[in-house]
Amino acid sequence: MAVKNQNQSSINKLNLYSFIYHHATEYLLMIVIAVGMVGITSGSHSIGFPLYKLNPMHWVVYFTVLLRKPSFGTIVILAFALPFTSNLLTGHPLLIKSVIVFIELSIYGMIFFSLNKILNMNPMLSYLISQIAGHTVYYGLKFTIIWFGLIESDLVSTSVILQVVTFGFLGTALYYTDKYLKT
Repeated sequence: MAVKNQNQSSINKLNLYSFIYHHATEYLLMIVIAVGMVGITSGSHSIGFPLYKLNPMHWVVYFTVLLRKPSFGTIVILAFALPFTSNLLTGHPLLIKSVIVFIELSIYGMIFFSLNKILNMNPMLSYLISQIAGHTVYYGLKFTIIWFGLIESDLVSTSVILQVVTFGFLGTALYYTDKYLKT
């Protein structure tokens, strides 16, 4: 009986170590992805190409969810790492705007994951719903911080046409990637 308890204890420790290892490597991977994405974005700043206007952080969050099937914790780590690493390395976005971008990216990732991966909803519908929710919160928070005078900015600083085109390209890329993954 003592041998059985000792074996069970060893298995429990192994499972705990495996759990910790899995989550630690997943979180570190999200930070590496964020730093890499920010590196690409900051490189584009140095040559004068405003890559940030094409929402690269959105692409990273959506493709991470689609390809990695991360936990909510991993989504939050990635959503936090993207704007704050960018802020530290490039000064863009501003610190207060990094907070609302973090919230926006978290919403995108968690809603898209919940609808697409947990409820098996069509990826395009999941994407559309997450975009509506994320943009609503983002612009609501941005309006509030502008209204309180915490930043001086236009409410919509990237052209609506460019936002719609980027939305369409990202949605199309997600659709075909999901379709490819299911074949």
